[in-house]
Amino acid sequence: PVKRKLQGMMHGYIDLIFQWRGRYYLADYKSNFLGNRLSDYNRQKIEHSMQQAFYDLQYLLYSLALHRYLQTRLEDYRPETHFGGVYYLYLRGMSTDAGTGVYHRPVEAHLLTQLDALFGGNEDV
Repeated sequence: PVKRKLQGMMHGYIDLIFQWRGRYYLADYKSNFLGNRLSDYNRQKIEHSMQQAFYDLQYLLYSLALHRYLQTRLEDYRPETHFGGVYYLYLRGMSTDAGTGVYHRPVEAHLLTQLDALFGGNEDV
């Protein structure tokens, strides 16, 4: 069952990369149906959806890709300074009034460097 859920994950695309106040973020739009009410898109339910769909693994892979890209493009790149994190935007539940539909997670610099080393073949990580 897990293999089946992970199948196709490597075929995804980052929907948006944006810069705000000198930090770079990635955003992914989701049209998942979690319910008819805005309250169905609260933090707890979105976190559950993120885990069930393995989006947490997906955003780590996307973060590594952005991290590596920024290393090649920014002369003074430092992840703790320039990498702002990820946003998953659940379009059906987004509301500024209710504060729903938006998942944000910073990705710590040490995690990015560990992922980079791991995917670079460093088995000592």
